[in-house]
Amino acid sequence: MKPLLTLFATALLASTAHAKEADIYIVAGQSNGWRLSAIGPGPGPETKAIHYFGMGCATRPDAPTYTFIERLHPGVSGAGLASALLERSQKEIVFIQYCVCGSSLNDAINWYPGDDPANGETNDDGLYGSFTRYLSEVRRQVEALGIEWKVDGLFWHQGEADVKIDPERHRRNLANLFLRFRKDLGADLPIVAGHIRDLDEGSRGINRALDALDAADPRFAVVKLDGLEYESPTDVHIKPASCIVLGRQLAEALHQLKGE
Repeated sequence: MKPLLTLFATALLASTAHAKEADIYIVAGQSNGWRLSAIGPGPGPETKAIHYFGMGCATRPDAPTYTFIERLHPGVSGAGLASALLERSQKEIVFIQYCVCGSSLNDAINWYPGDDPANGETNDDGLYGSFTRYLSEVRRQVEALGIEWKVDGLFWHQGEADVKIDPERHRRNLANLFLRFRKDLGADLPIVAGHIRDLDEGSRGINRALDALDAADPRFAVVKLDGLEYESPTDVHIKPASCIVLGRQLAEALHQLKGE
């Protein structure tokens, strides 16, 4: 029987040998955010590993589905964002998806962050509460892999469900949501969002709200949707090939925010 000290040293060496370094990214929002973060293994070339925590777009899970990806499928809609993040990283990445189709920022069952989160008036009965429970389980699994929990960036795509609300209210809600993200994930968390499709005055109002936050928040950037293709002439959903293009643009905007 080995002495206890020897057993401890062996365990420590094994733990060190399997320790991993990784950059951690989150994609949150609604259906186009889900498309931008939907990835899977496939026939592509071998890459640095991706620890992928995903979900169904119509679900609100408290725990993720974990997939270890060494070969990223190049044709899936989230491949642009994931591959661009991999290319800029010297490490493995953790890629976390929490996006719910059709979700609003304006009602309590969805992403509404509360009336005044800076002064403790928060809403945790909707998606933000589900999001924090989900992330708690993701964090537990990430740390079990030997990866330090430090979120390197968050991507946001949402707004199509809110085109009928006052754009100034949307801006306040989004600013309060970002405040909560940074309180829970790091005060300097860089956040990148995409515009929504310009179909009417309501969608333009959402985009103006995003642009106003971009002008006011030095750790936030917005990417426009110029030249992208959609599922139909009136559909807000971005085609998979265009999601790949937009994903790479979002990743580039994040790196510019971080000065990389």
